[in-house]
Formats: sequence, C-alpha cells, structure tokens
Amino acid sequence: PETTPTHRILFGTFVDGRGQAVDTVLLSVFRAPHSYTGDDLVEISSHGGRVIPDVIVDSLVRSGARPARPGEFTERAFRNGKLDLAQAEAVAGLVRARSESAVRAARATLGGAISRRADAIDREVVALLAEVEARIDFPADAAEPLDGAALAARCGGVVAQLASWMEGLPGARRRASGVSVVLAGPPNVGKSSLLNALVGFDRAIVSDVPGTTRDTVESSIWLDGVELRLTDTAGLRASDDPVEQLGVARTASALAATDLAVVVLDRSDPDRSARALGASGGDGDERPVVVAWNKADLARGPAPSRWRAGTPLESRVVLAEVETVAIAPSGAAPLRDALRASLPTLLGSATGDEMPATSARQEALLAEAHAALERARAALAGDESYDLIAVDL
Repeated sequence: PETTPTHRILFGTFVDGRGQAVDTVLLSVFRAPHSYTGDDLVEISSHGGRVIPDVIVDSLVRSGARPARPGEFTERAFRNGKLDLAQAEAVAGLVRARSESAVRAARATLGGAISRRADAIDREVVALLAEVEARIDFPADAAEPLDGAALAARCGGVVAQLASWMEGLPGARRRASGVSVVLAGPPNVGKSSLLNALVGFDRAIVSDVPGTTRDTVESSIWLDGVELRLTDTAGLRASDDPVEQLGVARTASALAATDLAVVVLDRSDPDRSARALGASGGDGDERPVVVAWNKADLARGPAPSRWRAGTPLESRVVLAEVETVAIAPSGAAPLRDALRASLPTLLGSATGDEMPATSARQEALLAEAHAALERARAALAGDESYDLIAVDL
C-alpha cells in the first residue's frame, strides 16, 4: 500500500495476473530518497531456483512493468546523486571482480576513496585559481602582485600528488584485473607440467616430444587474494615448421604484454638451456623475471652461476631463481612461493583507500589533469599570462 513506510518488510503471497498463487514472498519497501536509486523501490524476495523468479518477473511484465536495462539501477543512482561517476564505475568493477583484491579495490572506490582523494586535490586547485582570477577580475583591488614563485611551489605540490597517484595505477589495475604471468623458455623443459602443477589439474597437454605446445594455454590461480592469470607458451627455438613458428610468435606476443615472465630452464642440462634461450632471441623486454630451474631431481653438479651472460636475460631484473620438480608432489611449491613474493613488486604496497580500482576514463583524466597543472606550474614560475594560467587551472 502507498501508506507503507520506508524500510518495512511485508510478508505475503505473490498472485499472478490470473489470480493464482505463485509463492510466499517478502516485500521490502524503500521510499525515495532512501533507496539505492533514490526512487521509490520495492524488492521482492521469493524462494530460489529458476522457475519461481521467472514466473514473478513475467507476471510483472504482463502487468505493465518492463525489465531494467543493463546497469539501469546504477545509472538511476548516479542521476539522482546517490553515487558519483567513480562510484558507479566501481559497481561494475565489483560485479566483474574475480579475486578478493579486486573486491577490496572496488569496495574502496564504492565507499568514496577515489572521490575523496580527487576532492582534496580539487580544493587545492580552486584555492590557486582564486588567487589568479582575483588578479584578472579585480586588478585594481589586488593589494599586491601575484607571488608566482610561491604559487608555483603550491601547484608543484599538487602535480606531485597526481604523479604519485598515477605511479600506482599499474598496480591498482593488476589488483582489479589480475596479474598476467607467462611461462616461457626452450622446448621440453617442463613449462606445461609446471602450469598443471600450479593449477592442480591437467590443463595443458604434456609430452616428451619437444614442441608439443603450439598455442598459448591459459588458466588462473589465486595467491593472497590476487588472481594470477597463467599462460603456457610454445618453446622458444628456431624452427622450420610454419605451425611451430606461429606458436613461437604467439609466445613473443604474450611476453610483450605480460606483467611477469617465468623463464623455465632445464636444471639437468643448464648449459643447453642457456644456449637455447640465447639463440632464440626471446624474452628481451624490461619486465621482471622469475627463473624456474625445472627437473632439479635430475641435476648433476652445482647450481649454475653467471649463466645469464649472453642471453636476453642479461640485463633483466630477476626477482628470484628457484628449483622445481614439476612432476613431484609439491614440486612446484618453490615457484608458487616465488610468485607470491613477487606480488608486492607488481602491485605496490598500497592498501585500503590508497588501493582504488581504476578505469580507462579515470586514467585519461588523471593524465590530462597532470599535464594541465604542470603547464600552470611552469607558467606561474615564469610569471606568464594570468589568463592562460587560469585556463590550465
């Protein structure tokens, strides 16, 4: 009834348009503006399953209702001022979240973390703008000329805040969407076996025949609430086989886009592995690396030293070198521990309000704001046109 007060739960029976009882339900009443969308809202809670909710929705549509468009409730909440745009984006991030870290990041933004941070910067910029526009609009009333050096220093502080925020964006993005990890190396060193050992089931085909893996194979694991998206790749080597050449090309593409490379080498024949890696020319970008010496149970002699000389890894940041036995129980545990230890480097150490989810729109706006404020800082320091400074601010 229209007289039902807000935040009241009613118990009753849902009856369809033909007068037939469908289910006993609870109706939760939320009066505007005290609802998620800011509109009058009623939530119907029925028993679970597929049939009963479908019958209730069909009955409501036949009676004149319409299904909501995707995201329409959050759109209404935004338009009615219940959420700002960053919070509305966080709702989508919360729905898409595949890990605990992604949920925490989205909830921080939904709770206003990004908005509070942006508002604090905005207040500082508005104060700077007031100083400049006062000299533009009321030059005769200004008690003294603009202190460009002092205002440039204040503007520089804001620029530094934005720069610090932007430095954390790659880590925030990885917390939200997962860390990309590519297993690469020469053929027949156990990359597929390590992938299977990490995920806990036979995700990739394993064979003693070199070159079995021709395409990338993907799966995910979760460490400390963070998703790691693992990709097994074709072995890096020169080949006349056109199909294998395509596989090696896909390996190179995966390495170019990954956050972390796991280079798998044969501990039982380290010299051959190092030579094969050097001859392949692969894995030569700047991303960090974890080296997994597999087949450690077959190793003879001491661990290799200075083996990276002459390989594409010579100038790379190697976060860890571990020895593994992919076919043994817990044989991949050292690699799992190394991956866990690499997370602070890949994600940064920010937590809570300093760990917001991000969107491409937010990142573009931050870059635009940073560039404009840097122009304003330089212009203030050079005592340039107040009008141009005001435009950038």
